[in-house]
Amino acid sequence: MSQKDLVKAIQSSDESIFNQIVSDGKDTSLEGESFKNSQIGAMRIHTINMANTEWEACLFDGTTFDNVDLEGAFFNGCTFHDCHFINIKNFSDTAFDGCVWKNSEIADPQGDEDGKIECLEISNCQFRDCILRNIQFAESTLQSLSFSGGKIDNISGDAEVKSVALRNVEVEKFDTSEMTLSNCTASGCTNVPKGFVLSAGKRCRV
Repeated sequence: MSQKDLVKAIQSSDESIFNQIVSDGKDTSLEGESFKNSQIGAMRIHTINMANTEWEACLFDGTTFDNVDLEGAFFNGCTFHDCHFINIKNFSDTAFDGCVWKNSEIADPQGDEDGKIECLEISNCQFRDCILRNIQFAESTLQSLSFSGGKIDNISGDAEVKSVALRNVEVEKFDTSEMTLSNCTASGCTNVPKGFVLSAGKRCRV
């Protein structure tokens, strides 16, 4: 099967065909592919190269990204519902802009030799009842983000954190000691990260 078949399997959420292609071990790279207005359902996308892919206005519903290479990938205006980014092989230079996340998770990315995620950029995004866990940033950017509900656990590293609002978020560990923060607020949180200003702001409707 060809790379074109791999694209079709993802666009049609056909996990059985996807797994067959991966098991064959041929043409398992999507590097440089572009997806627009695609609707991808409940399937596990795993162990493939997705570097420098572009995703515009795509809807992911129940999709799991597991052990994939996302270096340089760009997600613009996408919606993630019940999605999981777990054990990502490479998150360096990946960007999410203008995305909406609901009941989703970013957890345990592999990072570089030191476990750090370099130059990850998440901007203009809304998170509702989501989980961020075990992420160590390096020269990354978190900008204009709203978190409502959910959990943040074991987040640290070097990042520019600007205009981030936490509302009713369960915060276990959010180490901002190496981060540059500006205009960040928190309300109704179990713990308030250092550098965040207490606020009685309203919940953000996502």
